[in-house]
Amino acid sequence: MTLIRSSFTLAMALVAATTLRAQNALKDGTTLQWDKEIAVGTDSLRNDSVTVAALTVPVYEASASQVTGLLKTVMPGATFKKQGDLLKASGVNFGGSGSLTDVLARVVQDKKQGRSMLALAFLQPGTSTALDLATLQPAVRDLGVQLNKAVVQSQLNTWSSKLDKAGSKAESATQSQDKAQGRVNKAQANLDKIAKEKSKLQSEHAIMQKEIDLYNQKWTLSQDPKDFKKLTKAREKITKNEGKMAKAMDSEAKAQKELTKSGTALPQAQKAKEEKAAAQAEIQRTVDALQRKLESIR
Repeated sequence: MTLIRSSFTLAMALVAATTLRAQNALKDGTTLQWDKEIAVGTDSLRNDSVTVAALTVPVYEASASQVTGLLKTVMPGATFKKQGDLLKASGVNFGGSGSLTDVLARVVQDKKQGRSMLALAFLQPGTSTALDLATLQPAVRDLGVQLNKAVVQSQLNTWSSKLDKAGSKAESATQSQDKAQGRVNKAQANLDKIAKEKSKLQSEHAIMQKEIDLYNQKWTLSQDPKDFKKLTKAREKITKNEGKMAKAMDSEAKAQKELTKSGTALPQAQKAKEEKAAAQAEIQRTVDALQRKLESIR
C-alpha cells in the first residue's frame, strides 16, 4: 500500500511539473521564465593539426546559426570566417584586457536540451599557441550572458511587434464598435423624433376631427354656405394631416428597420472588440513575462 501511495504521489508530482512547464512556455517552445544556468565548461577544438583547450558556454533556445549571427553583435570588431568546421576571428580585443587574440569558435546545437553550446579557444595572434583560459573564464561567462540576453531580446522584439499589431486590431475593433453604437444611437434618436412628430400629428388629428364634427352639425342645422365652407376647409386640413401621418408612419417603419439592423450588428462588434482586447491582453502578458525573463539573466 505504501508503495502504491508513493507511486501515485510521484505521478501527481510529474503531472504538476509538466503542467507548470506548459504554462511557462509558448507553443514554439519559448519559455517565459529564466531558470537556467550559464556555466562555463571546458572542451577542446582541433585547429588544423593541433588540438587546443577551449571554454564552453550554453546559449539557450537558440539554433547554431542564430548564435553564430549573434557573435557579430556581442563581439564588436570580430570578423569570423569559416575555417574547416570552425569559425576564426583574428586580432580580437576580448575581455577588455587591451591585448589582441585570435578566436576559434564552434557552435553545436542540442535540440533535446533546447540549447546550443558555444566553444571558444583563444590563441596568440598568428600562432597555434593557446592562451591561459583561467584568466578568460569570467569574460567567456559574460559573453554567455550577453548571448542569452540577445536571444531573449530577439524573442521580446518578436512579441513586441505582435503586441503592436494586436493593439492596432484592438483599436480598430473599438472604433468599429463605436461606429456600430453610433448607428444604433442615431437610429434610436431618429425613431424617437419621428414618434414625437407622429404623436403631435395624432393630437392635431383628434382636434381637427372634433372641429369637423362641430362644423358638420352646424351645416346640417343651418345649411349656411359659410358653415359648409368652414366644414370643407376643416376636411382639407385633416386630409393634409392624414398625409403627414402616413409619411410619418412610413418613416417610422424605416427607422425601426434601421434600428433593428444596427442593433443586430452591435453585439457582433462588441464581441469582436472583446476578443481583440483579450488577445492584446494575452500578448501583453507574454511581453511582460519575457521582459522579466530578460532582466533575470545574470
